[in-house]
Amino acid sequence: MTFTIPATTRAAVIHQYAAGVSHVSLEERLVTPPGRGEVLMRIAAAPINPSDLAFLAGNYGVRKPLPCVPGFEGGGVVIAVGEGVDPALVGRTAACFAADSDGTWMEVMRTRAAYCFPVNAGIAPEAAATLLVNPLTALALLERAIDSQGATPAIAQTAAASALGQMIARLALERGIPAVHVVRRESQIETLRALGAEHVLNSETETFDHDFRDLSRKLGVRACFDAVAGDLGARLLRLMPAGSRLIVYGGLGGESVSAAVGELIFRNKAVEGFWLSSWLRDTAAAARAWSAVQAAAGTTFATEVRARTPLARIGEALTDYARQMSGGKVLIVP
Repeated sequence: MTFTIPATTRAAVIHQYAAGVSHVSLEERLVTPPGRGEVLMRIAAAPINPSDLAFLAGNYGVRKPLPCVPGFEGGGVVIAVGEGVDPALVGRTAACFAADSDGTWMEVMRTRAAYCFPVNAGIAPEAAATLLVNPLTALALLERAIDSQGATPAIAQTAAASALGQMIARLALERGIPAVHVVRRESQIETLRALGAEHVLNSETETFDHDFRDLSRKLGVRACFDAVAGDLGARLLRLMPAGSRLIVYGGLGGESVSAAVGELIFRNKAVEGFWLSSWLRDTAAAARAWSAVQAAAGTTFATEVRARTPLARIGEALTDYARQMSGGKVLIVP
């Protein structure tokens, strides 16, 4: 199977790191054929994730040389491969990741073959677009929660109504892991209840601290996956039982986490960080997780999509997502 490589591609581009989305523009760029160890993909869809907004503002763990194309994950079809890459990949539907090069918010994207994950037959390119960041993070976080005896104790999580939070909720239910799910709005409680979650708390209520402390002790919570950080993360660390860990994987609150010295010393608590890019370096673990993701792509790791917005309206898509980051993904569809 052969494809014609276009001379140019439309892409969302930034020339500076800044707050907001007004600095993202649509431009025409030359298409560079794939080099050694690279693939060229025709992107079918690419989601907007919280990490993308952090990247646009310059608050992410990596800053790419400017100008650059944002977008950390996407799905599409491999249309060409470079030297040293299996030619059988051409024509395959795949999910793709862009850690250190131009990203997925474009029509045709070049990336490392190692960041190209072919999917099983029956998984559509659009579905592949959301199978990397959130599903792999969910599996990796639960792996981090395993204790020294090889068991997974009860967990808690913030931003539980997000796409990732819902995946963690499903995994906890499937594996019989007790979980406390923390949200910020009453409407989000129903979202988690519909999945079968039993313990869902609204952090904005007057009784939250008491309720969370009581539940975390009753269930034996030992790890909390925190996407918010800031004051909420500090509160949860204080409220959890002795020996607990706050595993921070996001900063939606826009502030650092602080911990009282007494909590760390006398109650043996800890604050840890998790970054998917670092975890992916363990190729064996990533391969195992990827197999699990594909097996449950339409169930446990399915992502609700609330909007499909053309690349030409990238500003509208970003504004829509920034206004409401739960309630379904916004996909950029070239």
